[in-house]
Amino acid sequence: MKNCKSLLAGLILSFGLTAGVAQAAPIAVTDLDAFNSAIGGAAVTLDTFDTNNFGETSITFESGVVSTRVGVNSGFIPVLDNGVSGSRYRGNVHGGRFNLAELVWTFPVPVVGFIADFSDVGLPIEATISGSGQKFDIADVMGGRDGSFGLLDSMAPFTEIRFSMREGLPASGYLFIDNLRFAAAPSAVSVSEPGTLAILATGLAGFALAGRRRRKMNRRFGF
Repeated sequence: MKNCKSLLAGLILSFGLTAGVAQAAPIAVTDLDAFNSAIGGAAVTLDTFDTNNFGETSITFESGVVSTRVGVNSGFIPVLDNGVSGSRYRGNVHGGRFNLAELVWTFPVPVVGFIADFSDVGLPIEATISGSGQKFDIADVMGGRDGSFGLLDSMAPFTEIRFSMREGLPASGYLFIDNLRFAAAPSAVSVSEPGTLAILATGLAGFALAGRRRRKMNRRFGF
Protein backbone atom coordinates (compact mmCIF):
# COMPACT_ATOMS: atom_id res chain seq x y z
CA MET A 1 0.00 0.00 0.00
CA LYS A 2 2.82 2.38 0.83
CA ASN A 3 4.41 1.73 -2.56
CA CYS A 4 1.07 2.42 -4.29
CA LYS A 5 0.72 5.75 -2.49
CA SER A 6 4.24 6.78 -3.51
CA LEU A 7 3.54 5.83 -7.11
CA LEU A 8 0.31 7.84 -7.12
CA ALA A 9 2.07 10.91 -5.67
CA GLY A 10 4.77 10.65 -8.31
CA LEU A 11 2.21 10.47 -11.09
CA ILE A 12 0.34 13.50 -9.76
CA LEU A 13 3.59 15.49 -9.54
CA SER A 14 4.63 14.50 -13.06
CA PHE A 15 1.30 15.45 -14.60
CA GLY A 16 1.27 18.67 -12.55
CA LEU A 17 4.63 19.72 -13.96
CA THR A 18 3.46 18.92 -17.47
CA ALA A 19 0.34 21.03 -16.97
CA GLY A 20 2.47 23.88 -15.64
CA VAL A 21 4.53 23.92 -18.84
CA ALA A 22 1.38 24.01 -20.95
CA GLN A 23 0.02 26.96 -18.97
CA ALA A 24 3.20 29.05 -19.01
CA ALA A 25 2.66 32.62 -20.19
CA PRO A 26 5.10 35.15 -21.64
CA ILE A 27 6.26 38.12 -19.56
CA ALA A 28 7.55 41.53 -20.64
CA VAL A 29 10.98 42.84 -19.66
CA THR A 30 12.41 46.36 -19.91
CA ASP A 31 15.91 45.91 -18.52
CA LEU A 32 18.86 44.20 -20.18
CA ASP A 33 20.31 43.01 -16.88
CA ALA A 34 16.99 41.40 -15.94
CA PHE A 35 16.84 39.79 -19.38
CA ASN A 36 20.35 38.35 -19.07
CA SER A 37 19.58 37.06 -15.59
CA ALA A 38 16.36 35.40 -16.74
CA ILE A 39 17.90 33.54 -19.69
CA GLY A 40 20.79 32.13 -17.67
CA GLY A 41 23.47 30.70 -19.91
CA ALA A 42 21.43 30.73 -23.12
CA ALA A 43 23.34 31.78 -26.25
CA VAL A 44 22.51 35.36 -27.26
CA THR A 45 22.64 36.80 -30.79
CA LEU A 46 23.00 40.58 -31.21
CA ASP A 47 21.82 42.44 -34.31
CA THR A 48 22.91 46.10 -34.59
CA PHE A 49 21.29 46.69 -38.00
CA ASP A 50 24.47 47.91 -39.68
CA THR A 51 23.51 46.84 -43.22
CA ASN A 52 20.83 48.74 -45.15
CA ASN A 53 17.99 46.53 -46.34
CA PHE A 54 14.56 47.97 -47.13
CA GLY A 55 11.57 48.34 -49.38
CA GLU A 56 10.47 44.68 -49.52
CA THR A 57 7.52 42.70 -48.21
CA SER A 58 9.98 40.36 -46.51
CA ILE A 59 13.60 41.06 -45.55
CA THR A 60 16.24 39.11 -43.65
CA PHE A 61 18.43 40.74 -41.02
CA GLU A 62 22.11 39.86 -40.63
CA SER A 63 21.18 37.82 -37.55
CA GLY A 64 18.88 35.61 -39.65
CA VAL A 65 15.63 37.09 -38.36
CA VAL A 66 13.06 37.46 -41.15
CA SER A 67 10.77 40.51 -41.00
CA THR A 68 7.57 40.27 -43.05
CA ARG A 69 4.81 42.82 -43.48
CA VAL A 70 1.43 41.10 -43.75
CA GLY A 71 -2.09 42.41 -44.35
CA VAL A 72 -3.89 44.63 -46.81
CA ASN A 73 -1.72 46.30 -49.47
CA SER A 74 1.37 44.42 -48.33
CA GLY A 75 2.21 43.70 -51.96
CA PHE A 76 3.48 47.28 -52.16
CA ILE A 77 5.87 48.31 -49.40
CA PRO A 78 6.96 51.96 -49.33
CA VAL A 79 10.63 52.59 -48.60
CA LEU A 80 11.36 51.99 -44.91
CA ASP A 81 7.91 50.60 -44.05
CA ASN A 82 9.81 47.38 -43.47
CA GLY A 83 13.52 48.01 -43.66
CA VAL A 84 16.90 48.80 -42.16
CA SER A 85 18.61 52.16 -42.64
CA GLY A 86 20.89 54.34 -40.56
CA SER A 87 21.75 51.48 -38.19
CA ARG A 88 18.20 50.83 -37.05
CA TYR A 89 15.09 49.02 -38.19
CA ARG A 90 11.97 50.93 -39.21
CA GLY A 91 8.57 49.31 -39.75
CA ASN A 92 5.02 50.51 -40.18
CA VAL A 93 1.82 48.94 -38.84
CA HIS A 94 -1.77 49.91 -39.63
CA GLY A 95 -4.97 49.69 -37.66
CA GLY A 96 -8.51 50.41 -38.79
CA ARG A 97 -11.06 48.20 -40.42
CA PHE A 98 -9.94 48.18 -44.06
CA ASN A 99 -6.21 48.80 -43.92
CA LEU A 100 -4.83 46.33 -41.40
CA ALA A 101 -1.12 45.56 -41.64
CA GLU A 102 1.14 43.79 -39.17
CA LEU A 103 4.84 43.06 -38.92
CA VAL A 104 5.92 39.48 -38.25
CA TRP A 105 9.44 38.63 -37.11
CA THR A 106 10.54 35.00 -37.47
CA PHE A 107 13.64 33.92 -35.58
CA PRO A 108 16.11 31.49 -37.20
CA VAL A 109 15.98 29.20 -34.12
CA PRO A 110 13.52 28.64 -31.26
CA VAL A 111 14.14 31.29 -28.61
CA VAL A 112 13.25 31.81 -24.96
CA GLY A 113 13.21 35.58 -25.27
CA PHE A 114 14.20 38.75 -27.08
CA ILE A 115 14.88 42.36 -26.13
CA ALA A 116 15.63 45.47 -28.19
CA ASP A 117 15.90 49.24 -27.97
CA PHE A 118 12.70 50.98 -29.12
CA SER A 119 12.35 54.69 -29.89
CA ASP A 120 9.59 57.12 -30.85
CA VAL A 121 6.77 54.69 -30.04
CA GLY A 122 4.04 57.32 -29.98
CA LEU A 123 1.00 55.13 -30.63
CA PRO A 124 -0.36 52.01 -28.91
CA ILE A 125 1.56 49.40 -30.87
CA GLU A 126 1.41 45.92 -29.39
CA ALA A 127 3.80 42.97 -29.45
CA THR A 128 2.77 39.36 -29.00
CA ILE A 129 4.30 35.91 -29.28
CA SER A 130 2.38 34.22 -32.08
CA GLY A 131 -0.09 31.75 -30.62
CA SER A 132 0.14 33.02 -27.04
CA GLY A 133 -2.92 35.29 -27.25
CA GLN A 134 -1.32 37.81 -24.86
CA LYS A 135 -0.54 41.27 -26.23
CA PHE A 136 1.75 43.89 -24.67
CA ASP A 137 1.46 47.61 -25.39
CA ILE A 138 5.13 48.50 -25.98
CA ALA A 139 5.04 52.17 -24.91
CA ASP A 140 2.85 51.34 -21.91
CA VAL A 141 5.26 48.63 -20.71
CA MET A 142 8.30 50.88 -21.22
CA GLY A 143 6.58 53.80 -19.50
CA GLY A 144 7.31 56.17 -22.39
CA ARG A 145 8.17 56.50 -26.07
CA ASP A 146 11.77 55.30 -25.72
CA GLY A 147 13.38 52.41 -23.90
CA SER A 148 14.08 48.70 -23.89
CA PHE A 149 11.33 46.15 -24.43
CA GLY A 150 11.32 42.41 -24.74
CA LEU A 151 9.36 39.23 -24.14
CA LEU A 152 10.42 36.09 -22.27
CA ASP A 153 8.93 32.61 -22.11
CA SER A 154 11.48 30.08 -20.87
CA MET A 155 8.84 27.33 -20.56
CA ALA A 156 7.58 27.54 -24.14
CA PRO A 157 10.25 28.49 -26.70
CA PHE A 158 8.91 30.41 -29.68
CA THR A 159 10.00 31.35 -33.18
CA GLU A 160 7.70 34.23 -34.10
CA ILE A 161 6.53 37.58 -32.74
CA ARG A 162 4.01 40.01 -34.20
CA PHE A 163 3.72 43.80 -34.03
CA SER A 164 0.28 45.33 -34.56
CA MET A 165 -1.84 48.38 -33.78
CA ARG A 166 -4.12 48.04 -30.77
CA GLU A 167 -7.41 46.55 -31.92
CA GLY A 168 -10.05 49.07 -32.97
CA LEU A 169 -7.71 52.00 -33.61
CA PRO A 170 -7.91 53.48 -37.16
CA ALA A 171 -4.31 54.66 -37.16
CA SER A 172 -0.85 53.75 -38.38
CA GLY A 173 2.44 54.04 -36.59
CA TYR A 174 6.14 53.39 -36.97
CA LEU A 175 8.50 51.23 -34.95
CA PHE A 176 12.15 52.23 -34.67
CA ILE A 177 14.30 49.43 -33.26
CA ASP A 178 18.01 48.94 -32.57
CA ASN A 179 20.25 46.43 -30.77
CA LEU A 180 18.03 43.39 -31.12
CA ARG A 181 19.06 40.49 -28.89
CA PHE A 182 17.49 37.04 -28.84
CA ALA A 183 18.35 34.04 -26.69
CA ALA A 184 18.33 30.59 -28.27
CA ALA A 185 16.44 27.91 -26.43
CA PRO A 186 18.56 25.03 -25.07
CA SER A 187 18.13 21.85 -27.10
CA ALA A 188 16.44 20.16 -24.14
CA VAL A 189 14.58 23.14 -22.70
CA SER A 190 11.41 21.11 -22.31
CA VAL A 191 10.11 17.60 -22.83
CA SER A 192 7.30 17.24 -25.33
CA GLU A 193 4.06 15.61 -24.23
CA PRO A 194 4.79 12.30 -26.05
CA GLY A 195 8.21 12.28 -24.43
CA THR A 196 6.67 12.90 -21.01
CA LEU A 197 4.23 10.03 -21.47
CA ALA A 198 7.08 7.76 -22.55
CA ILE A 199 9.01 8.61 -19.38
CA LEU A 200 5.95 7.89 -17.26
CA ALA A 201 5.39 4.59 -19.04
CA THR A 202 9.02 3.59 -18.43
CA GLY A 203 8.65 4.46 -14.76
CA LEU A 204 5.47 2.40 -14.43
CA ALA A 205 7.16 -0.57 -16.10
CA GLY A 206 10.04 -0.29 -13.63
CA PHE A 207 7.66 -0.25 -10.67
CA ALA A 208 5.85 -3.30 -12.03
CA LEU A 209 9.11 -5.23 -12.57
CA ALA A 210 10.33 -4.39 -9.08
CA GLY A 211 6.99 -5.53 -7.66
CA ARG A 212 7.20 -8.91 -9.40
CA ARG A 213 10.76 -9.46 -8.17
CA ARG A 214 9.74 -8.57 -4.63
CA ARG A 215 6.85 -11.04 -4.70
CA LYS A 216 9.15 -13.83 -5.97
CA MET A 217 11.60 -13.16 -3.15
CA ASN A 218 8.80 -13.19 -0.58
CA ARG A 219 7.53 -16.58 -1.82
CA ARG A 220 11.04 -18.02 -1.93
CA PHE A 221 11.80 -17.16 1.69
CA GLY A 222 8.28 -17.77 2.97
CA PHE A 223 7.42 -14.11 3.80
